[in-house]
Amino acid sequence: MRFDPKPLRTAAAARGDNSTAAISRRLHAPYATVIRWTSGRSVPAGPALASIERVYGVTAASLFPADA
Repeated sequence: MRFDPKPLRTAAAARGDNSTAAISRRLHAPYATVIRWTSGRSVPAGPALASIERVYGVTAASLFPADA
């Protein structure tokens, strides 16, 4: 299963969070961590996935598509 950061970036932009810093602030996550998530170099897990779903409405299924 491969991580696809595009749904996170798209949902964040729809809420007006057009920068990594804005996403970081809204998710209460370290800036460097969010850079790794949005570039696809790292995978959010556990509480971070729950936070992404709660804040942006992006499900784990959309972040980890079966066809990727």
